[in-house]
Amino acid sequence: MAEAVAGLLATAYRMNHVTAQGAGASHTTIGITDLMTSLAIVFILLFVAQLTNTSSAAQSELQENKEDVQAALRDHIQHLGLSLDADPRDPLALMIVVPENLLTFELGKSTLSPTADQFLVEALPFYVGALCGPLRDKIDSLAIEGHTDDHGSDAFNLKLSQERSLAVMVKGLEVIQATEPASYQCFQEITSAAGRGRQDLIYESSAVVNREKSRRVIFKIRLRSAERWQTCVDVPAKHVVFLSRWENPC
Repeated sequence: MAEAVAGLLATAYRMNHVTAQGAGASHTTIGITDLMTSLAIVFILLFVAQLTNTSSAAQSELQENKEDVQAALRDHIQHLGLSLDADPRDPLALMIVVPENLLTFELGKSTLSPTADQFLVEALPFYVGALCGPLRDKIDSLAIEGHTDDHGSDAFNLKLSQERSLAVMVKGLEVIQATEPASYQCFQEITSAAGRGRQDLIYESSAVVNREKSRRVIFKIRLRSAERWQTCVDVPAKHVVFLSRWENPC
């Protein structure tokens, strides 16, 4: 943005300079040109100030939303021994990392273990009740990401992680339908399943993979940006035509 503003100011200066040097330019013409250039610069500066204020307000609102979500989920997450971390690659995302000992699968398979079943029965109703309840206007989506270690090929691990994340989502639908039926439609609309395979391995050192920590499932909560929230306020969803319900940002 700074480069664009500098370019506009430079263009305004060149226009003024060229006009002032034009053959036969009168003092009146030069004065009008100076005035127009000055007005253009003032409007540009006001525009930049407005953009800066808008950006600062959006950042402030985003931080407040993050803190609200963290406060609502913190106690329950700590009770289950999980972690709630910011996503270093996405400023709008928070990650609930579930280690393998809580969400386990049979070796090389996507079948949920009894321990994993029990974990989802205990954890999901609380999280979904919060995300689809008091936090709904702050949440854009919930992604269930499956991760594997470095055993096997890339293709095998990608397929396995996708199948595992899908198994978690299917189990989640069953649990929410039975325990939080009022949140079922919301959960179905905001949740997706994705497999990351061995793309995000966790290393003990620069060359040693921590396979136990790499085998994990992440619930990624993506916050609604200020711009998207404002769209939902200004234009009610019932007045907007979407190609499918998955495209409805509200």
